[in-house]
Amino acid sequence: MNHEQIRALAGDAAFGRGESYYAQGRVSISTQEATGFEATAQGTSRYRLWLRQQDDDLQFACSCPAAADGSFCKHLVAAALTWIEAESDDDPAKSGDDLHAALLKQPRERLAEWLHQAALYDAALEKQLRLKLSSDPKALKKSLSALLRTGGFLDWRRSQDYALQLHAPLDILESLLESDPQTCFELAEYVVKRLLRIYPRADDSGGMIGERMHDFVELHARAAAKAGVSGVKLAGSLHKFKTEEDWNLFPLERYWDALGSKGQAAYIRRVDKAVAALPESAEKEDFSQRYENIRVLAWRVEIARCQGDFDTLIELLSRDLSSGYDYEKIVKACREFGHDALAMSWAERGLKDKPRWPGMRHLVAEEYQRAGLEAEAREMLWEDYRHRPGPETWHRLKAASEDQWPKIRQEALSELAERELRLDDGRRNVSMRVQLLLEDGAPEEAMELVVTQAAHPELLIKVAESVAAKHPKAAAGLYRRAADAELPRADAKTYKNVVPLIRNVAQLDDSRETRDWIEQIRTRYKARRKLMGMMDKAGI
Repeated sequence: MNHEQIRALAGDAAFGRGESYYAQGRVSISTQEATGFEATAQGTSRYRLWLRQQDDDLQFACSCPAAADGSFCKHLVAAALTWIEAESDDDPAKSGDDLHAALLKQPRERLAEWLHQAALYDAALEKQLRLKLSSDPKALKKSLSALLRTGGFLDWRRSQDYALQLHAPLDILESLLESDPQTCFELAEYVVKRLLRIYPRADDSGGMIGERMHDFVELHARAAAKAGVSGVKLAGSLHKFKTEEDWNLFPLERYWDALGSKGQAAYIRRVDKAVAALPESAEKEDFSQRYENIRVLAWRVEIARCQGDFDTLIELLSRDLSSGYDYEKIVKACREFGHDALAMSWAERGLKDKPRWPGMRHLVAEEYQRAGLEAEAREMLWEDYRHRPGPETWHRLKAASEDQWPKIRQEALSELAERELRLDDGRRNVSMRVQLLLEDGAPEEAMELVVTQAAHPELLIKVAESVAAKHPKAAAGLYRRAADAELPRADAKTYKNVVPLIRNVAQLDDSRETRDWIEQIRTRYKARRKLMGMMDKAGI
């Protein structure tokens, strides 16, 4: 990650404010790795934030109001700037870790006093310190109990804070895995039980608590295997966990080896008993019973997978074929077990039974491609595009067409043109064609099309951005059309999106016509003081 990428994520305004926060040292990185960081920022309040980068996948969050909609706020900008500076500098004193070096020089008594004073004013810090100082299992469990308390419902911001404080107990339990796996197992199970009760009372839309729960479950499974716990008892605990949660937190494959033969048999008996208790008649099921059927049968499917029992797996998966997704699961299972001919047969059967299911034609096309039937696959992808024209089906068709793409491309665009809606003013809505041309890296074709036809304002903007360097006046015209479309419905929250469009028109086409247009905007919307103020500030 670099400065340009951070600016692109945040926008110029947030980047500028974030640079100021960075320069003032208002961000403290608590956890720093090559793939991301966790930090706190001091603004009008104290905010917690994090960022993780894995290949092309970037995830981030901040507990401030500005980031509630997923925006890359000024606090994230400041933290990211601090992070990349530290990652690019090997000198600890220059990388922001000079505090660590200074603390190493302090007497133990002074450090203890500082920590004690800090803990008096920071309850979370006090809980973490007590946790780290706990030496025996009973004391450790007591400290865990205190740290896991929520004090009521966890809203979105508190959920993020709570998830961050779960790192400390996870690290401590991880450290016990080798030296005392039995204690690790018992405490991990205790934490998992507590989190299962807490999770329904938390707004975890950011997914951070869920991620930590997965981490504790993974540790619980590893500790069970390492400690050699009773397989029969583990089977009881695992089945109870599965009956109490709806988030698939306990994949059987993680526990299968730890269960051992006796535990596996005990677990299978429990699941078979639950399957036998399901009603036989599907017609009499209500929604809740249908959900319970799906859930319980999924446990049996897991067993069949772990046992490598393909016939039982297919029999279970084919009990309910009410949706295309059910066929997709069967096809994937056939692939997994190497039954390619059967996978194609089930895919074709699914298309015949559920022809309107999104992706069913693509599923059949994949099987044709796997069998080397390229012409048949291409024909199926063409039909998929005709039924569901869009970027996804367009790219699949292109990938399968190879040297035939120029001809098929024209046919695909013509197919769309025939369906386009004609507006009252005689123009056609060419939005989908414009979107596909942009996807295909043909902005000038899109520009020629949209100059005389109608398209969504967002697409007008994208075309303008793509052609501005070569065709500034054409781009100005597109920005102007987008602004004219957005202004009547704009409000104080969306002026920030419209004013840059007006500014772009002024910069790309400094003509008398443009100046008259801007004056008309000022006259028509003069009562909108915030809009006028933002235009003044932008120099328009």
